[in-house]
Amino acid sequence: MKRSLSLFAVVAFCAMRTPRATAGIADSPVPLLAGQKAQVLYSVTGVQNGGGLGTYFFCTSTGNSSVRVSVELFGAAGGDPVNDASAVAEEIAAGAGVAFGTRPSLTFVANGLGTNAQSIINGAARILATSKSLICTALLSDFTSAPPKSMSALTVVAKTKQKGD
Repeated sequence: MKRSLSLFAVVAFCAMRTPRATAGIADSPVPLLAGQKAQVLYSVTGVQNGGGLGTYFFCTSTGNSSVRVSVELFGAAGGDPVNDASAVAEEIAAGAGVAFGTRPSLTFVANGLGTNAQSIINGAARILATSKSLICTALLSDFTSAPPKSMSALTVVAKTKQKGD
């Protein structure tokens, strides 16, 4: 009896220690950007890369020194990022801007976010930076025509909290 109770306690303890799966933008570890510590500044939902639409992210430094910026993409099911945020990170000077896109566009000059970005439908993104001195916006756009035949702003929220939460 004592032995079976001990075995039950060990099994229960192991079950409680099961590693938690990452859930996408909420709890995936923040990668280093070119060896520099980064933080999540903004989150965006509604990321698309199909049906003639691409997602584009525009950020401008508001600080007095350069900042390294990147966008990390997640699929609709969450889980691990689908791109390497460190590999696509860009350093921008004080007051300068940068654009990232899930695909090339005839309208926007944007840095690519990696080949795995080609499969995102109803995904999400995190905008990462080495400084809080950054403002950003995001949009969906037709990538096949200039000017775009369709364009729609996406809501950019601070970290993972939207107003009203």
